[in-house]
Amino acid sequence: MAELRTSAPRRERGTGTRVIVDVDGQEPLWFSVAHEHSALLSDRADHVALAMLMPAMKAGRDLHIGGVMTDVLLHQINTDLQPLLQAIHPEFTMIRVDAEELAPAGPPRPGVGTGFSGGVDSLAAVRTYFLDADVPEALRLTHLVNYNVGAHGTDGRGLWHARCAPLAEAAADWALPFVRVDSNLDVHYPQIGFLESVSMRNAAAAHVLAGGLGRMHVASAKQWAFAGVDSGGDIARADAMLLPAVSTPALTLSSANSGMTRVEKTLALVGRPEARYLDVCVSFDTNGRRNCGECDKCLRAVATFEIAGHLHDVVPRIFPAEPYARRRAAFLAGVLASDDPFALEMRTLARARGWRWGVPTRTRAVIERARRGGDVNLRRAARTRPGMALRRMLRG
Repeated sequence: MAELRTSAPRRERGTGTRVIVDVDGQEPLWFSVAHEHSALLSDRADHVALAMLMPAMKAGRDLHIGGVMTDVLLHQINTDLQPLLQAIHPEFTMIRVDAEELAPAGPPRPGVGTGFSGGVDSLAAVRTYFLDADVPEALRLTHLVNYNVGAHGTDGRGLWHARCAPLAEAAADWALPFVRVDSNLDVHYPQIGFLESVSMRNAAAAHVLAGGLGRMHVASAKQWAFAGVDSGGDIARADAMLLPAVSTPALTLSSANSGMTRVEKTLALVGRPEARYLDVCVSFDTNGRRNCGECDKCLRAVATFEIAGHLHDVVPRIFPAEPYARRRAAFLAGVLASDDPFALEMRTLARARGWRWGVPTRTRAVIERARRGGDVNLRRAARTRPGMALRRMLRG
């Protein structure tokens, strides 16, 4: 295929300040911030290379970036980064990436940011790098950032604004600037899902702000024990390896709180004032409630609080009680039946707290595990001796 070419970035002023580049045969790619945050914008095209790399590899097209790129980043793209992305997405093709002009990185700017969604991971980053008293000044947050790069869907701008409203309140309470980065990046990923590309999308948006931020704490979704390369497309598992490859001497992207489990981050919110900003939900309640209480992420959080003995500390203050009560049995059985890292963490918590799952839950879990694996004998054992069947299941 023909080389994919982009123009040099340019700025346009409208309702906000927009950084825009032309892309051969496609819509122009743009990122936008409010005028008050325009001083954070970078003049380089590093964000363009990171934004368009996965689509170009997916299409098997070499990539030419207009404007000035940081030499270190281009070198990393053509050496370590592409093989890592190909290991996560084996269908990708190695390509050649070049730039109109290269320049060494300038000195890092003093700003320190983190992506702030109100989720368990992002609240942990705020606590570690701002609220805790012992954080070194070089690591202390100066800005909270939220990106619209596809998590809300291509046409989800209204939803994004609605979700940002309570986050802006939190930022105001902490006297931190709240920088909203809007974009049309999702239209350039028609065949690459958000969860399969989230790390690269967020890295591109972070580099848009490299004119004012020199460090970005990227809230870790996975503990070190579960980090690695997942050829099934789970890019977040590889963040510990990917983030250094998308950093430059001018902008360091680092994994925040990878040493903590999701369970530890969740329980650290008990009794903390920032817990009132918790937003783990994959949906958005039309009645204004941030957490629906019945999506998998809500259920996981509430179940974690329950297993730890803190159910009444968070329900119904943060989560509605009825949806969890209705779906509780099925969800807990799913936790027992799953080998997902978060389920494994919850089972570890249950053992530590002496949690009793109950015979109905154990039976349902074994039947569910057997159904997934097509094990007729395990299903039969679940009905007659569920305890023995559960031990057999968990032994693998």
